[in-house]
Parts: sequence; C-alpha cells; structure tokens
Amino acid sequence: MDKKLQDKSSNFFKKEGFYVILFICLCIVATVAVITAKNGKTLKTKPPVVENKVNTPKKLAQNIDEPKLDMENALQVKKDKEKESNKSTTSNSKNITTVSKTTDTKFIKPVDGVLGRSYTEDTIYCETLGTWRTKSGIDIKAQLGTKVVASADGVVEKIDNDNTELGKYIVINHQNGIKTIYSNLDENVSVKKDQKITKGQQIGKIGKTAGNYSNEKYGDHLHFEVLKDNAGIDPTKYIKYEASR
Repeated sequence: MDKKLQDKSSNFFKKEGFYVILFICLCIVATVAVITAKNGKTLKTKPPVVENKVNTPKKLAQNIDEPKLDMENALQVKKDKEKESNKSTTSNSKNITTVSKTTDTKFIKPVDGVLGRSYTEDTIYCETLGTWRTKSGIDIKAQLGTKVVASADGVVEKIDNDNTELGKYIVINHQNGIKTIYSNLDENVSVKKDQKITKGQQIGKIGKTAGNYSNEKYGDHLHFEVLKDNAGIDPTKYIKYEASR
C-alpha cells in the first residue's frame, strides 16, 4: 500500500513539478519586470533634477556675464562721451581760430597826411596856449574834412568830446589789450558806441574841436594814439608817416 502511495506521489511530482517550476519562474520574471519598471520610472523622474543641475551653471554664467556686459556698455558710453567732448573741443578751437583770423590787427594809416608832431614822453610846447605840456600819441597833418578810417578791426568803445585836449574823439577796442584813439574830429561822426567795425571803415572826418591845439604851426590835423593795456605807446610801431616839411 505504501509503495503504491509512493509511486503515485512520485508520478504527481514528476507531472506537476514542471508546472510548479514554471510558475515559480514566471513569478520571478514578473517580480524582476516589476522591479525593472519601478527602476525605469525612478530614472524617468530623475532627469529633470539632473537638468536643473546642468542649467544652474548656465544661470550662474549668465549672472556673471551680465555685469561684464554692463561694464562694456558703460565703457562704450564713456568713450562716446569722450568723442563728443573731443569733437566739441575741436569745434571750439576751430571757432576761436576763425575769430582770430578774422580779427586783423595789422594797422593801416587812419588818415592820408604827413607827420606833424612825433611821439614823445617829454613835454612839448603848445603854440596855441604858449605853454609846455605833455601829450600822448602823434599829430597827423591833413586838411579839414579829410576822411578818417579805423586802423584795424574792432568795436567802438567810446565816443565823447572833452572840448579841450582831445575835442571830439573815438576809442576803438581791437582786443588783446590794444586800443586806438582818434581825436580832433568833426562833431558828426560816422559810427556809434558798441558798433563793430572793420579795418578801413570810415569813422569820421578831421575837425577843429581840440581847442587847446587848434592853432598849431602845422595846422589842421588828426591826433592819433595807441594804447597797450591802457598805457600809451608810440603809434609809429604800427604805422609809418613821412615827416612834414
């Protein structure tokens, strides 16, 4: 009896053992598949984290680059401003040069005539008053009514009449500290105060308004003075006249 039971059990395991083993194998495969699938999901969720880690240096690089760009822009703006400043400075220099060129300081004779009295720093004898006096500038002998012109470009600084030493006179400012004085003019002058005039432009005519010198031996004349920084200097440094005979 026992032997039959053993034979039946042996046959059962032989027949059914295959299926048991197969089932176990399937279970193992299924388990591996499940584990693999879970691992696969885990891997799929991790890349974004990795991507963030990769992107972080880029952001840092961008943050580092931005100040560099700002510095470059600032330097460019500074360079542009320096260029504009240089252009402005160059432009101003050109304008100054132009003004200097247009202001002609080379003198011409203020009136056609001859030298009646030379320049001196000593006292002179005044025939009209019969006394010795000091007198700046020179006297240029010319006929009454002769045209008087500006010796150089400038601006009329003053027009007045002292009725004694100078009579009717005009002061012209030529810049650079140089001024000229034209006196003993006719009352009717051709210019106005603050008027800009050019070299050779008529400013008046010879008159007889300087009472203290109205009867000098050389007769009617233009009294002409040159000032440098408001101090009288010899006008013959700028203009030349032949002496009267």
